[in-house]
Amino acid sequence: MTTNVLNREVDALMTALEDGYAGVAVTPGGVSWLRVHQVPIRRLVMRLVRRLQAMREPVSPVRGEQPLVVACESASIGYVSYDVTDAGVAYVLGLRDGDPKDDVPGTKPEVAQPPSGMFRTQLCAISWSSRHVETLLPVLVELADRGITTTVVDASTESAQRFPEPCMPGILVVRLPRSIFAHNGAPPFRHLGTLLEGPTATVGRHEISLGRLAKLVSYILVRSTDCTQPSWTAALNAERWLHGALAALRPDVLLCSNDTSPLGVLAVAAADRLGANTVYVQHGAWVDGQVSWRAQHCRHIAVMGSRDVLTAHTWTRRADARTHVVGQPRFDTLADIDRAEQRAYMNGLFAGQAGAEPPRIAVWACQPVSEQRLIGQFDVIAEGLRNTAHRWGLVIGPHPAQGPSALAALLDSAKDMAVAVAAREAGARGCLAGADALISASSTCGIEALLLDVPVLELALPAARTLRLAEHGAAQRCESDADITVALSRIDRTPHAVRVPAAAKDSICHWDGRSAAAVADIVTKAITENTAS
Repeated sequence: MTTNVLNREVDALMTALEDGYAGVAVTPGGVSWLRVHQVPIRRLVMRLVRRLQAMREPVSPVRGEQPLVVACESASIGYVSYDVTDAGVAYVLGLRDGDPKDDVPGTKPEVAQPPSGMFRTQLCAISWSSRHVETLLPVLVELADRGITTTVVDASTESAQRFPEPCMPGILVVRLPRSIFAHNGAPPFRHLGTLLEGPTATVGRHEISLGRLAKLVSYILVRSTDCTQPSWTAALNAERWLHGALAALRPDVLLCSNDTSPLGVLAVAAADRLGANTVYVQHGAWVDGQVSWRAQHCRHIAVMGSRDVLTAHTWTRRADARTHVVGQPRFDTLADIDRAEQRAYMNGLFAGQAGAEPPRIAVWACQPVSEQRLIGQFDVIAEGLRNTAHRWGLVIGPHPAQGPSALAALLDSAKDMAVAVAAREAGARGCLAGADALISASSTCGIEALLLDVPVLELALPAARTLRLAEHGAAQRCESDADITVALSRIDRTPHAVRVPAAAKDSICHWDGRSAAAVADIVTKAITENTAS
């Protein structure tokens, strides 16, 4: 099954769920459970569709108290990965009766109140990851220089993702209590029992109950991980806190870099209820299948390049949404990077970890995928480098969301080549400017490398999503280790022959060094709009 076919199947199921079951649980602010948690729900639905499409034999009935969904260790910090069990497959096919209980007990949270003494501000921004900080902070500094004050709601739960204390007047940071995310509990579905045997949908050769599918996916709302994946109970508490904070601040505009994950959905919905305008800044490259149905909620959408405009129009829920091509604020300072310093850093890595200094260096920008997928990607990359007569060494750049043990399994199979791992705080971003090539499947580092004229090899392995840079003539598509060898050998022989035309770069990311100012212009106009209305 191709990725496009898979995405269509998943989108159809998500749309059917929203049409039939969005109203069975809503927050006090009127936000459906499917809107709040659409990201993890979509992931689980995709796994179910893959299983059903691959099934050729009839499924046997399942009895007993086996769980429908199991939690698995995730390669991403702050996430729990879920999979559908055999009992879960049987359940949606109507071959298992009963309503098994989740083994995670619910807890009753204390209501967390916003801090007292919050004063009116023209702009409120919300952040919970380092990528949000890197994207929004340059904009907030620009706005402060223009006399526009901002209160930042820092909702992070990891110290590495925290919004820093302000270094200038005009920016105030308030922190959402971590205790909000410490409570488990699924939504109490209203009248779902009468809907379990309702409409059905066809997936592959199988007919599944949409009501049972709704019940199945609700199990991932029980467990609270942290700000990225709160339980339903934690989401309700977060909504109360956010609504109270925004009611006290009374901003003209809410600024965010994610309005599809739970906190972004809840914050934008609260801003809408309180009459604030909303601005979204794209913090990373969009990937096909990343969201389901129309999932974006902000009125103003600031995107990186012209190719993102169509995606923004496809994903927005709002008829009055406006899309602006502005580039990426965190790329404004790319031109100031010291390439020689980054090269020296990587040579030091090789000297300390591999005992060699290869003539050419490729950086692999990792993504927080499963260990199995990570090893599969590494095996292809490593074999491609081995076949370059040891001309190339590899620096592995960890993703900020990857745990410290995520890459340990890779190095055991790389004893016969020059491989080094960058520090997590450096990652691929701290190395790529000094590299001779960058290898990536879907990391935004591929776009940074493109802008800096570092050749990009786009790893397009089966069932893997890419940034589609190769489709725009901005990267070399590599489907195998042989493709990697050919691409690296070409770069080694004629590095200037792989330069990307300016028009192709601009379609992917408009880069003129003033993206922060362009977003600040959008925010300023949105404030004026809101004041006038």
